[in-house]
Amino acid sequence: MTSIATEPRPLSKNLAKQLLAYATVAGASIAASAPNAQAEVVYTPTHNNINQDYYLDLNNDGIGDFHIHSYYLSGIGNFEVHPMIPINKVAAVDKGCPRGPGAAPLPKGAVIGPGLTLDGNATCMAFMLSWYSTGPWLGLKDRYLGFEFYIDGQKHYGWARLSMQDFFCYLCIGRILGYAYETVPGKAIVAGDEGNSTNASVEPTLGALALGAPALDLWRREQGQE
Repeated sequence: MTSIATEPRPLSKNLAKQLLAYATVAGASIAASAPNAQAEVVYTPTHNNINQDYYLDLNNDGIGDFHIHSYYLSGIGNFEVHPMIPINKVAAVDKGCPRGPGAAPLPKGAVIGPGLTLDGNATCMAFMLSWYSTGPWLGLKDRYLGFEFYIDGQKHYGWARLSMQDFFCYLCIGRILGYAYETVPGKAIVAGDEGNSTNASVEPTLGALALGAPALDLWRREQGQE
């Protein structure tokens, strides 16, 4: 039997409008998911003594963001962190330091972002004067400094994991055990997140699927195939 080819019927106005709507939704959904696709926590592993001065460059662009300093001599000791750029800030706690706020020793899992108290003057971590020692970081291990800093004029958040040894350790009063930052401006980061978070993954959306089965079903119904 000889088959006779037939030309497909033109799309009705109704089908054309629905397909256009699907395409619009799909495009909007893909565009909306783009920032998530680019979201990334960049982690830098390290394991070093502070050795009096450690210049922390969170995004490794050659520009120091924070200066971590440790010192002990003749009964006077300091363990502190200072912003290297005036607008940068440190997660703060209002206790444990003789003058002003201290740098908060955040636990793993703490959210570092817009809802956190941050202060450029929260420099004190631990302090020693003769027999008297104090400070929020005194003797603590594996805690996190939370940071707010700027890249090309845009606000970012990051963390550094540190441990405090003892003032009599001299050059090893403090140790830094890695640091990370969030590449998306204004997006919070979780203390201890080394880039394994699923928040940056792109999940299938209704819009992304709209050009698939739903559009095909519409075409089939219009052509009388269903």
